[in-house]
Amino acid sequence: MAGPTVMDGLRHFLPRFLASKPGLSTAQWRAIHAIRQCRTPALGGHVHACPDCATSHFAWHSCNHKACPQCGRAATQQWVEHQLGKLTGAPYFMVTFTLPEELRALFFGERSKEAFGLFFTAVSQALADKLASPKWLGAQSSGFTAVLHTWNQQLLFHPHLHCIVPGVGLDAEGRVCHVKKADYLLHQPVLCGAFKQAFCSELAKREWSVDPAVWRKNWGVHIQPCGTGASAIKYLGAYVKRTAIGDSRIVRMDDQTVTFSWKDRSDGGREKLITLDGIEFVRRYLRHVLPQKMHSVRYFGFCHPAAKKKLERVRFFTGMPLTIGPEKAAKETTRQPAWICPHCKVPMNRIATLPPLYHRRDHPSFRPP
Repeated sequence: MAGPTVMDGLRHFLPRFLASKPGLSTAQWRAIHAIRQCRTPALGGHVHACPDCATSHFAWHSCNHKACPQCGRAATQQWVEHQLGKLTGAPYFMVTFTLPEELRALFFGERSKEAFGLFFTAVSQALADKLASPKWLGAQSSGFTAVLHTWNQQLLFHPHLHCIVPGVGLDAEGRVCHVKKADYLLHQPVLCGAFKQAFCSELAKREWSVDPAVWRKNWGVHIQPCGTGASAIKYLGAYVKRTAIGDSRIVRMDDQTVTFSWKDRSDGGREKLITLDGIEFVRRYLRHVLPQKMHSVRYFGFCHPAAKKKLERVRFFTGMPLTIGPEKAAKETTRQPAWICPHCKVPMNRIATLPPLYHRRDHPSFRPP
C-alpha cells in the first residue's frame, strides 16, 4: 500500500487552513486552485480502453502549476537534458549566495517580486565583476546559471541562490580564458564583499532601509568545485520545476499532523524527523509560492539563450563537439504508449475526450471568499 503523499497532506488540511482566513497573495490563491483541481474531472481528460478486454481507464489532465507536487517531472527531465547539452569542457563550480536573516522581511508583501529581482541582480553583478578581474579569471564575458531556492529542509523561508559557474570565459579580444586551477575559482571573502556591496547599492537605488547591523555580519557565500557540472545540474534540476518537498520525505500523516524527514546540516547531514500541525504544514508549503510571472531560473552571459554564438565558441575551444548545420536527432525515439492494460499488457486506445468543467483553468472559483 502506498504511503501518504504531499498532495494528500495539502488536500486534507487546506480546508482547515483556509478556515483560519489567512492573508494570501493572488499567486498563492492560484496555487491552491491548481492543487485542488489537478488530475480531477474539473480539468477534463481522456478515456482509454483496452482493445482485448473491457478494461477502461480515466486519465485526468494535470494543472502543470509549479507549486503542484504532482506535476513537473517531465519538465524537470527536459530542463536537465537541455542544460547537460550546453555544458562546456571547463571545470565547473557551484556558488551559493545566502542572505542574512535580517533581510528576509524584504521578500514579504507587495514588493516581494522586486526584492527577488534585486537578489538576482546583486549576485550577477558580484560574480561578473570578480570573474572579469585578471587576478581570477579575466573574462570580460563570463557565463553562469542562477537557480533560486526559498526553503530549507524544514520548509522554513530561507532564500538562497545556487549558481552553476563554468571556469571559462571570453576576454576583451574574444579569446577563451580558463581558471588557473581546476578546483579554484576565486577567493571567497572577495566575492562575499562584492556581493554585499552590490546588494547595498541596489537597496540604495530603491531607497529601501534595513537594519544597519546587517552590514557587519558575515554573509553566506560558498564556492564548491563540481567537476564537469553534470552533478550540479542534476541536483538543481530536482527543484527547478518541482516543489520544496517530495513524497519520499513524508513519513506519516494523521488527522492533525504531518511528519516528514529532514537532514540536519549542522549535525553532519544526519536524517531526523519533524512533526508539524497540518495547518502549519500547509502554511510553510504555500510560503514558497513565488510571485506571479517570476522566473526562478535565470541565465547570464554566454549561458543566456540569446548568446548562442558565444556559447558555441566557448564549447569549441574547451574541447566539446560543435554541430554545424541543422540539428539532427542521433537516433529515433519511439513514444511509449500512455497507458498499458494491467490485465492484457497491451497498449490501451484513447476512445473519448472529456471536456473540463470550466472553459478556463483560472476560473473565478480560485478567488478568496
